[in-house]
Amino acid sequence: MAEYKAIMTLALAGHSYSEIVAAVGCSRREIAAVKKTITAYGITAGQASSMNPAEIAGMFPDGRKRVSEDYAKPDFDRVLASMKFNRHFTIQQAWGKYLADPAGAGKKYGYSQYCALFAEHARIKDVVATLHHEPGRTMLVDWAGDTLEVLDAVTGEVTKLYLFVAVLPYSGAVFCRGFTDMKSPSWIDAHVAAFAFFGGTPQMVVPDNPTTATHRQKQGEAARAVNVRYQQLADHYGTAIVPARVRKPRDKAAVESAVEVVNKRVIGYLAEEVWTTVEALNAAIADRVAEINTQIRRADGTTRWERFESD
Repeated sequence: MAEYKAIMTLALAGHSYSEIVAAVGCSRREIAAVKKTITAYGITAGQASSMNPAEIAGMFPDGRKRVSEDYAKPDFDRVLASMKFNRHFTIQQAWGKYLADPAGAGKKYGYSQYCALFAEHARIKDVVATLHHEPGRTMLVDWAGDTLEVLDAVTGEVTKLYLFVAVLPYSGAVFCRGFTDMKSPSWIDAHVAAFAFFGGTPQMVVPDNPTTATHRQKQGEAARAVNVRYQQLADHYGTAIVPARVRKPRDKAAVESAVEVVNKRVIGYLAEEVWTTVEALNAAIADRVAEINTQIRRADGTTRWERFESD
């Protein structure tokens, strides 16, 4: 399938033909057609992001269905089976096997498009819920609703600190760090810090649909597509981004529980104190998170970190 919207987004972002081919798995002719259309219609990046499938199809008649038939269909059920059997099996390994499979007739999808198709398959198959309670499978992420404050001792200016929360649902181990905004660079940095904190990368990352991570391809549509920069992070670390489904509480129950713990045991403890630097406040947050992970015992007598280290 020629993902004309993805091609358009990458072309408008200044990516080269080779980069777009590698990311989307399209032909150079399709990229040329997209560039010609962008020029003819005067399309901007903002306009491209808001276009729905009907509008895209109107610009490129007859392309989507016909081209999809030219591509080898990935066996995502087999990928999921491998992930369940082998906790270290990654989406990059799956794509490599897909490319090397001589039985797959037709052209092969590029890595980014393969990941997007896998995420959609995972949503349909309800994979997020079923893999929550298996070690090393998923990391759920979100911004906590409440904030902390940093006071500039000289100017008296108050800066809000937004708390990024990540949780491994099998063990319940929590990571939290504060950022001065919730924009894409902070979102990316937060993931890198979380991977370092847990000492590795899970097979899947499940964001609770924040706008810094995903966007709706069509207004009113429930499913959300992963933003280009976020997908690049996933590509680098060999993980798959599978956004939580809208109105499916069990997809995100673990992260909502972790956010509640952070609200009570991090924000609740630190909000009454005066903090004059982000670094000092984040150090205090780290201390509170360490207590959550290593000192609070659950019904079975274990701590989150004990279960994490025994995975």
